[in-house]
Amino acid sequence: GAMLIGANLAVAGVLMQGLTRNILASPSILGITSGAACFMALSSIGVVLLASLNSVLVAALGGVIGGGLVMVLGGFFSHSAHPLRLILAGIAMSALLVGITRASVILADDMAYSVIAWLAGSVSTLDWHHFSQLALFSLPALLLAFYIAGKMNLLALGEEMATGLGLNIKQVRWFACISIIFLTASSVAIAGPIAFVGLLIPHIARKIVGFEHRVLIPCSALLGASLLLWADALSRVIAFPMETPVGVITALIGSPCFILLALRSKLS
Repeated sequence: GAMLIGANLAVAGVLMQGLTRNILASPSILGITSGAACFMALSSIGVVLLASLNSVLVAALGGVIGGGLVMVLGGFFSHSAHPLRLILAGIAMSALLVGITRASVILADDMAYSVIAWLAGSVSTLDWHHFSQLALFSLPALLLAFYIAGKMNLLALGEEMATGLGLNIKQVRWFACISIIFLTASSVAIAGPIAFVGLLIPHIARKIVGFEHRVLIPCSALLGASLLLWADALSRVIAFPMETPVGVITALIGSPCFILLALRSKLS
């Protein structure tokens, strides 16, 4: 389960960075993860309509709303969009969604501890039932990501060049967005929000295999699976016999790397 979640988040990061042509883009930075987590928290305290839906669909709905608002506010759909504007919109929207999530935890005294533990990001309670739900949504989304890998190479050339080469840009964007949403939503619904995997792994994979998406996507999936597997193993021994949430381990690894990437992006 940890390996599949790691692969999901890493591939979602590759698609997000390819779609926005922004090296700092990831599901966690652009509001998808925080939106999914917010709706899951609201569902857990019994908000009408959300409580009656499947957990993955609740997370997907939150991810669509969170990510969609960030892209609209960040000017993703305009020709004059700036990468920094998109990141700033993501940070602001994520802060708002995190605030709503915390408010929901305060309002639910009886479930506060379980919600807080889930928000830390953990695979310690994952069982075969959870894994079957995870696989049901994430495997088709991974296959869709592999299917559009070649088209993502054309998209990287720029919209005018890609259109001249016969690429249906709208179709590729829709397929990429669907894959990103369900890869992220299925992972968040099962394990909670686990940050930085989708941001860090694509950069490591590019250093190893380059920018060819047909190689980059499977390589990122393997690296993401390895990272989360080792992070989970590490989380079991740091405070043994208690288990540290795996989201804490990935945050400790990813935070310095994000700062480094942000500095390099600013300098360039």
